[in-house]
Amino acid sequence: MNRRKKIVFSLLMALLPIVILILLELVLRGFGAFRQEPFILETTHKGKEYYQFNQWVAKRYFDPRKVSVPGLHPEKFLKAKTSKTFRIVCLGGSTTAGFPFDCQVPFPVQLRYLLTHAYPDYQFEVLNAGISAVNSFTVLDLLPDILAASPDLILIYMGHNEFYGAYGSASTVSIGQNGRLIRFYLKLQKLHLVQMLKRAVSALRTAPEIKPGNKTLMAGVIRDQEIPLGSEKYRATLSNFEDNLNILLAACVARKVPVILSNLVSNIRDLPPFASAQPQTASAVVVQEHRDLMAAGDQLMQSENYVESATFYHNALTLDSTAANLWYKLGQAYLTQYDSAAARYFLMGAKDRDVIRFRASEQVNQVIAAAAARHKASLVDMQQMFAARSAQGLIGNNIMVDHLHPDPNGYYLMAKTFYDAINASGLLRQRNTNFAPEEQPYFVTDLDWDIGRIKIFEMIHRWPFPEKAVTLADYQPHGDPAAAGIARDYLFVDNVWSRAHYKMAENYVQRQDYSRARRGSLSLPTSRENVRDRKELESA
Repeated sequence: MNRRKKIVFSLLMALLPIVILILLELVLRGFGAFRQEPFILETTHKGKEYYQFNQWVAKRYFDPRKVSVPGLHPEKFLKAKTSKTFRIVCLGGSTTAGFPFDCQVPFPVQLRYLLTHAYPDYQFEVLNAGISAVNSFTVLDLLPDILAASPDLILIYMGHNEFYGAYGSASTVSIGQNGRLIRFYLKLQKLHLVQMLKRAVSALRTAPEIKPGNKTLMAGVIRDQEIPLGSEKYRATLSNFEDNLNILLAACVARKVPVILSNLVSNIRDLPPFASAQPQTASAVVVQEHRDLMAAGDQLMQSENYVESATFYHNALTLDSTAANLWYKLGQAYLTQYDSAAARYFLMGAKDRDVIRFRASEQVNQVIAAAAARHKASLVDMQQMFAARSAQGLIGNNIMVDHLHPDPNGYYLMAKTFYDAINASGLLRQRNTNFAPEEQPYFVTDLDWDIGRIKIFEMIHRWPFPEKAVTLADYQPHGDPAAAGIARDYLFVDNVWSRAHYKMAENYVQRQDYSRARRGSLSLPTSRENVRDRKELESA
């Protein structure tokens, strides 16, 4: 064999494994075997072709043998848009999904009501693509399918889950902190061959049994609990978020799809930090002095001597400026003195120094603002809107149900804020100038409130919240006690939302409370078909 033939033979032998892998990939695709969990499905209904979000697309990222896979709203929409269709896709995590509430409460649903009333010439599709416990890596992974669905507008509310969400730097669902590597890995997951290997490896591993109620989804995906402000992992996470957001916005610009971004809100007034960083270099003497100053400040706070308590807390802060709980105490001291500017400074500082990073720091909001400016995307100041509805401008339990999820009034405020931004964008024409949004959310009842609040009642008494032994017997109804009972049946027995509302309406009829029976039944889509105005509905 001459030298040329040897070279050719060596090249062929080197390429042979690649050719075999390519052929195997083509065979698997041909038979539809080992396909990645799809995001958008095709279906037909009454002779029309539709797309539908796959409720279990998050199986791409979560092993159902290890954690409860978060569901996606199975939104269904026409495959071919009509001349009147205006398609909006809402991206993000659990807040976009509407957690802990169902059906009518999430802001995409409320936004559709507002737009439908204001622009009667359009057919609005406001599609909720929010999934709990995901972050910008997974949203970016879903983006090609979203753009292929020809949206007219994309709304983005995300950033709280960058540390603990799937492929976050502190998540059990992670392959490290290298953003390029993670994005490449997620692209590889689209190969059928990779899916085959992944499932083979998974089948060989033994997974712990999932015990219902044992831990929350987010608690189940956390690997590294504590991440100090400014640490290497903290900086790497913010860098990855910035890169992902810029890639996402650049892709939308390339496809000429307008985007409206929002900054993030969280409960700063009524939620103390989950944990403070431990001082690394302080001597025992300094640690004791710090404790003494804190104790003195606490005693003065209890005796309502707020000015003096702040003095002791400030002295303690000079010894340990990383203590998130101390920043929170200072915020509370200024709050009681009605110094809202100082209270906001220290309460925000407490949130940012909380080493259990469920709430995004203000640096995340800075990244969002910078990305919006760089790509000329619209930015709504959701934080300011929530602050304007809160005492002394400090967001708390008045509009939040936990550390970062709004209550139904908060979700409606999100919808109105995005609605105002859409009005200002000039994307829509011929607005009904006689329409003015209601002050309260559309078609949300006591039952809807109780469904969400019961869902998280035990969660907010377990880690990372202060632990307290509670049962559902300790739950206090939001309004009508009968609604709480029906909500419990819905959550733990029946799980059919429409049936729960029918039961609630029947309960009101039996009590001859016909006004609330009518309003409750109108929360069901079939009860308000072809009717646009809530005042018309409630007077029917």
